[in-house]
Formats: sequence, C-alpha cells, structure tokens
Amino acid sequence: MKIGLVLSGGGARGIAHLGVLKALQEKNVEISAISGCSAGAIAGAMFSAGYSPDKIFEIVVSTNTLRALRPAWSRVGLLNMKKAEEAYLKYIPHNSFEHLKIPLTINATNLYAGESIYFSSGELLRPVMASCCIPGLFEPIIMNNQTLLDGGILNNMPVEPLKDKYDFIIGSHCNPYGMNQLPKSMASMVQKSLFLAINNNSKSRLALCDLLIEPPLLKNFDPQDIRKAHNIFKVGYEYTKSLTLPENML
Repeated sequence: MKIGLVLSGGGARGIAHLGVLKALQEKNVEISAISGCSAGAIAGAMFSAGYSPDKIFEIVVSTNTLRALRPAWSRVGLLNMKKAEEAYLKYIPHNSFEHLKIPLTINATNLYAGESIYFSSGELLRPVMASCCIPGLFEPIIMNNQTLLDGGILNNMPVEPLKDKYDFIIGSHCNPYGMNQLPKSMASMVQKSLFLAINNNSKSRLALCDLLIEPPLLKNFDPQDIRKAHNIFKVGYEYTKSLTLPENML
C-alpha cells in the first residue's frame, strides 16, 4: 500500500510532527510521499532527506531557526530567511527535490497571484523557507519572478498533491481548535486571530485524510514557544503511539 503523509504548519507546534513520525516508524508504517506546509515543510524536507525524527529534533532545537535569522529591515518584512536557509543547507547540501529519499511537495502562497503554488522539483530550500514566511514578520522570498509567503495563508493542510495518487492519506495536524487561555495583549489577539483564519482553511481538507492525527493537548502550547520543544515532541509521539491503526492501511 502506498501511504501519503500531510504535515500542517503550526510554528513550534510543528515539532509534534517529529513525534508523530517516530511513532509511525515504530508501528512499521512506511511513508511513500509527503506534502508539507511551513513547519511541516521543514519536518518533511529533513525526513525525506533521510534523517530520523530524533535527529531532526536535535537539529531543529540546536539550530533554532529564530537564532539563524537576521534583521532585514525592509518595507515588506522585518526578518529574512537567508541565515535559516544556510543553516539547513549544512544538512541538505544537495538542495534538490530530486535527491530526496521520499518524494516531497511543498506549498507557498503567491502574494500577487493570490493562489497556492506547489514545489516538487528543482531547488529545495528556498521553497521550504518561502513556505515558512509569516507575513509581516519575514521578508517574502522572490523566486521565478514570484513573491512568495507562508503556504498556510491559503492552505495550511496541503492534501491536494497526494489525494487520488496514494492508497491511504495520513494527516498530521498540529493545530487543534480551541484556546487554553484568553489573549493578554493586542499583539496576542492579532496573532491568535490570524491563527484562527489559517486554521479555518484546513477544515475541509482534514476530512480528506483517511487517518487524522491531531493531538488535542497541543492547544496548550503557543505556536511560538520553542522553549517547550521537548514537551511538544512528546505530545505528538505519545498520542500517535496510543492510536490503533486501521486494518486497511497495514
């Protein structure tokens, strides 16, 4: 059976994908293809390159993408992704979709066309970084005369590249609906409102997954709280380990 895996965006919550991947490996689930957005794009790229979930966790936490960023001070954003791209280039030096061990698709948002764009061939890391470019925080990435931002703006759960091409679709969604506390500031209110809008575009796509993995405890973690990375990984791992997999996917 050919199994496709969809990895949503979610900031620091995306670390839960690594726990999900580790548990799926222990259940002997073989992934045939991956589609990822934002944090899911990073996890998908590293896993497709052959790194274990534990090693990816080690790399992400030690590299810490936020530390790899430098001020851009442009009119279109505050930070750019160049340092982050260079950091991941150390681990994926071939920088190519074609050299990955598992087929991968990454989505980003074409700002001026107002549509999702999918990458599955050619240069790898710039599309991955583009998929992570939160508007207003990161400078957009210009590629092939296109201005690219976070894929989650229009499609935070990119199941379309895998649907009808694989026998069984697993979705790892790290953004369970609900808040554990009310926003305490205007900035927090704006962030959570944007988060809610992004989540809303995932609803119909969640139903397209044959198996949805959405650990409810993730709502207790802020999407920006990388300090709780170990706990987030554990939540993804333990929830997935507790699942009984459908017989038709084994």
